[in-house]
Amino acid sequence: MTLTTTRISTKVAIRTAREYLRVSKGKGRTARSITDQHRDNIATEKEHGPWTWGPAYLDTGSASKYAKKTRDDFDQLMADLESGAFGKPGDVLVLWEISRLSREMGVGTRIVELSARGAYLIHITSEGESGRTYDPRNYADRHALQAGINDAEREAGRLSARTLRGVNSAASEGRPHGRIPFGYAREYEVIDGRPRCVRQFPAPVDGKLMAELFVRAAGVRDNRLGDESVALMYTNPAGGDALPEPVYAIAQGWAERGIANASGKSFHDGNLREMLTRPTYAGLREHNGVLVPMQWEGYEPIVSRELFDRVQRLFADPSRRTYLDSGVQHVLTAALLCDPCSGPITVRCRKAGVPGYECAKKGCVRVDKAEVDQIIIGDLELTDPETGEALPPKLGVILAYLSAPHRVARLRERPADGPEEKATRTELATLRDELEELETAPQPKTARARIQRTTDMEELEQDIAVLEAKLTKLTTPAPLGGILPDDPSADLVAWWKASDIHRQRAVAALLLTPELLGQVRITPSQGWRDPVTDRLTWLTAA
Repeated sequence: MTLTTTRISTKVAIRTAREYLRVSKGKGRTARSITDQHRDNIATEKEHGPWTWGPAYLDTGSASKYAKKTRDDFDQLMADLESGAFGKPGDVLVLWEISRLSREMGVGTRIVELSARGAYLIHITSEGESGRTYDPRNYADRHALQAGINDAEREAGRLSARTLRGVNSAASEGRPHGRIPFGYAREYEVIDGRPRCVRQFPAPVDGKLMAELFVRAAGVRDNRLGDESVALMYTNPAGGDALPEPVYAIAQGWAERGIANASGKSFHDGNLREMLTRPTYAGLREHNGVLVPMQWEGYEPIVSRELFDRVQRLFADPSRRTYLDSGVQHVLTAALLCDPCSGPITVRCRKAGVPGYECAKKGCVRVDKAEVDQIIIGDLELTDPETGEALPPKLGVILAYLSAPHRVARLRERPADGPEEKATRTELATLRDELEELETAPQPKTARARIQRTTDMEELEQDIAVLEAKLTKLTTPAPLGGILPDDPSADLVAWWKASDIHRQRAVAALLLTPELLGQVRITPSQGWRDPVTDRLTWLTAA
């Protein structure tokens, strides 16, 4: 009999472990805790390994279904589990705790199912003294994983409801909540064991910057309009007839001055434009789609309601870009249209470098630029060919219109009260009296009566806000009133010659409309020597 010796291998198969490391990045937290998770995961290998460590999935963001930002590496993990690119059967997905994976039951269950299908294990480091490894193919392990995900989803729902309840409570009382807007500072007191905001006021430096932003965007003298008092003043060095400044130009100026946000980054025009539309700077809040005043004595606005409304009207005006754009070079291009296609007009040089107004869309029409400028604006630099002496300027349509004092006075004046304005003022006064009666009346004795009184007051506030906005719109002077010089006796021809291209362009864009001088459209040529006057069609409102 021959004896043979069989050598039994004691080598243990080594699995590949891949971590999913995630931290919720927020105030007071950084991605540094990812390092802590990784250290604990490495330590757990002594008990459950040996493992070789493959590339980790790293994310900074919330795992809650209420989160608004995507998690790129989480999406990659899901794709790898789906395709089998995660690894070989028996490889391990390592998590610090089950809630790091997902707090949404459907997503978590899908991960468990994909792991079972690929024969991958799931290890939870924070369970027990050294962690626990689950096999999703085992019904008991699968149930335990799903129960953990269900608990995480329930806790996320509780946190969301608690946060939303606090926000709604602050909003209903008109108190500030959430992040502090740029330009403001807050004062807190401990009430019922918790810090509560008792005052929001303009910050000494940043508050003045916000006042500057509104004043420059509106092109007004300062942030006090009418008789309304505001907490912090800023006076525009350009004076009272300044043009509204482009937001991008303000952003560039702030960057050059080193003005930055709380993160140390410069503001771009999108940031400033969003800030200019926030009612909080005028002491307003949105309630059921209507802007109403903050009913909170600790709130100080930075700008007046009238200034805020003026900026919103400017942003809503489509003609605003026609004279505030950075690359403007010609006065009339924004005010002219191609008659055949209604397209915009541009300036192009074709014949011997002579500029002409031409259809920018299809090239339908072309006309000599100098001749059109003479008709619409005029010749302002005329000289006597024999003596060389300056002659009085030959006024075109625009300057002839502005040279009539009675027309300019009408452009400057605030519209007189008509029947609609008077009816609005009467209704507004009645509602304000009703609101004052409710505010000064004795406190109701029953809870139901107090709730009804609060509801009535909120409805009155909304109705008053709607009427105030309507009255502001009805009594707003023409835009030219804020561009022309304040002095009624000023020489507007000399003022025009001294004005920059943006101011001239603004006047042309506002005058050459169907409601005033007429919309100018250029028609195609009908013959070799068509007069330019025959090529211009003036469309006026009926």
